[in-house]
Amino acid sequence: MSMFNLKDAPRDPRPHAYPCRRWLSGSLGVVVALILLGAPADGLAQSARNAAYLELGGSAIGLSLNYERRFNERWAGRAGFSVVTGETSEDTETTLLFPLTASWLSHPASSHHMELGGGVTIVTGDSQDFFESFDDDVKRTSAFATGIIGYRYQKPGRGFQFRAMATPVAVSGDFGIWAGISLGYAW
Repeated sequence: MSMFNLKDAPRDPRPHAYPCRRWLSGSLGVVVALILLGAPADGLAQSARNAAYLELGGSAIGLSLNYERRFNERWAGRAGFSVVTGETSEDTETTLLFPLTASWLSHPASSHHMELGGGVTIVTGDSQDFFESFDDDVKRTSAFATGIIGYRYQKPGRGFQFRAMATPVAVSGDFGIWAGISLGYAW
């Protein structure tokens, strides 16, 4: 089963056979709702409302560039971008990944936070042949669900941000755990 193609998953007539797909759709809906309907961040203990960071591992699996917006003192949403390339004897395969997540942060007035969250990573482009052989010319678009369980160091206000996390990943009924770290700046 390819990590990046949910369409190839076998169909099961039982409605409970693929709860991951419902969870994936629900996660995307929650992330979009939080981004669109998030409360203004005025008067927060964490006065930094924006952050930009590089993440290695985590929701985009590889290296990603991310922007985060605080909705209120405990909730934040993130959108990221990553490019994965691979070369074959015939051509170069390119896949784009877009992680979208929402996170809850503990202790907003402190520099040390527990971070819990989840979301979806949208994948488009060449298949990258991670698990099976596919026609190299086929472009695919799919998504997988991710979670965030981690530690965040960020002082109240502007400044350096560090994150270390475990990232549960759900793809076509298969589950795994990635690790990730990120370094960035909050303003």
